[in-house]
Amino acid sequence: MKARLCVLLTLLLATPAAADRTLDAMRDELERTMSRLAMPGMQKAYFASYLLSDSTDYAVSASFGELVDSGTPVSRGAAAEIRIGGRSFDSSGYAGSDFRSFRPVTGGAVIEDDYDAVRAALWALSDHAYKTALEKHAQKKAYSEKKGIKELYGDLSVEKKVSVLEKVRPAPEFPKESWESRVKELSSVFRGYPGVQSSEVRVECTRRVNRFVNSEGTRYRVNADKAHFYVYAEVQTPEGLKVSDRRELHWPSCADIPDQKELLAEVGGFARLMDGLSRSPAGEVYLGPVLFEGGAAAEFIAQLFVRGISFPRRAWADNEDYLKYYIDKGGLTERVGMRVLPGFISVHDDPAETAAAGKPLAGHYSVDSEGVRPGRLELVKSGRLANVYMSRGPVKDFSSSNGHGRAALNEFPSGRPGNVFVTSRKTAPAAELKKRLLELAAEQELDYAVIVRRLASETTLDLENILAAPVLAWKVYRDGREELINGVEFTGVTYRALRDIVLTSDEPYIYNYYQPGPYAMSRGSVAASIVSPSAVLVQEMELKRTDRKPDRAPYIGHPFFADNGGKK
Repeated sequence: MKARLCVLLTLLLATPAAADRTLDAMRDELERTMSRLAMPGMQKAYFASYLLSDSTDYAVSASFGELVDSGTPVSRGAAAEIRIGGRSFDSSGYAGSDFRSFRPVTGGAVIEDDYDAVRAALWALSDHAYKTALEKHAQKKAYSEKKGIKELYGDLSVEKKVSVLEKVRPAPEFPKESWESRVKELSSVFRGYPGVQSSEVRVECTRRVNRFVNSEGTRYRVNADKAHFYVYAEVQTPEGLKVSDRRELHWPSCADIPDQKELLAEVGGFARLMDGLSRSPAGEVYLGPVLFEGGAAAEFIAQLFVRGISFPRRAWADNEDYLKYYIDKGGLTERVGMRVLPGFISVHDDPAETAAAGKPLAGHYSVDSEGVRPGRLELVKSGRLANVYMSRGPVKDFSSSNGHGRAALNEFPSGRPGNVFVTSRKTAPAAELKKRLLELAAEQELDYAVIVRRLASETTLDLENILAAPVLAWKVYRDGREELINGVEFTGVTYRALRDIVLTSDEPYIYNYYQPGPYAMSRGSVAASIVSPSAVLVQEMELKRTDRKPDRAPYIGHPFFADNGGKK
């Protein structure tokens, strides 16, 4: 089995730069699709594209010192897009009433670079995609006429033909036995924290190559490696509220994973905080200044601002009342020229950057999912919104892509971030920010202020909640004493919170993350990075007690920590 896997990895990952039979097969089948695929009396496609994504995923996970999973799957995913109509109006962007089907036509493909087998897989997908496009085009046209839609901005922008052929790098070293030992050691840290009811540590190292061709002559072959480190834990508060969190670290390659000492420190710090939550008091209703520190400062920017200028174009749907639950649209995308941040803050995006402050950036890429090259994009100039993230789907204010049409295999490309750089002209050291926080609280005659150091995942957001609940929050009393609290959520948050930033830190924070996509039924994620101030002070925000109901505590103790005869 091991020998067979090595052969497959060699075939999949060691493609010479000079010859690529897989790309040849993609190009040739695409030409046949464009010239010959047509049902009698029906239109031919005016545009088509293929994407093949080759992956070798090394993964090891453990819980309380024992292995849960260890494997090395090899796969090749394929996606085909075919459009009927023309650039001004085509079959794309119509969800109808079946939100589950609003996704590209995807499937698996052979992992060997066999020319005929690759073409056969793409032929099958193309046939399905063509029939789907015919149906969607007719439905979309009828919908447009029924609704009397007059403002049409086009469906596919004209972009330059691009050819990007990176040399496929060899598969990374992943000593499986060594990583199994390391992950077991990392997960055993939780045996020292009895407040933790469940936990898991997982490392993933992915070797990925994406190949793309379209009918306009664009093609690319790019390396898209990635590495992840996840630490999960769940605790129960004294009131019975279950609280879970997952610390995530992401890097652009397996070589960037830190040494064991640094990972042990990450796990230990996370375990202590989660254990502390199990004994923390419940939070209260609060209206006053909030200081976001560390990861929470970047998450605040990611969830309110970056997501707000992503996904500028929303699909059409038969029932628009349901649309908001399934397909997101950035809430700031129609505020170009307006002030969205304080005048002392500017923001730009540059996917060409590979590192910041000595740390690798996961949001680097040389060409977007649609084959458009990105450049430096000025997003906010002195507080005013100048641009939003654009794919090839035009909107009212922007008719072309800016190289940010990004997507996972299972979703359509939409405008999304790369490397986001937030700069501030009004900064202070960390100690000064905390002092200013307490001064603001005193001005409002409050006994304490609030510091947030961790927000819940962006996947919890919807139109009613554009900022996730705090996972790790502290009351900060006037003498500087901090008290960890649980069970609070933000309420009444609007994009005004961005304009209410009054001061930022003078130190940068590098935040690599994966932005979830806009389609709830086929949500993928793309790598992105935010380089922001490590602390952000907001003038006023409101917190309330969570509406979630508590659970009964376990009737007997956890076997790892119980003193009732259970063995450790």
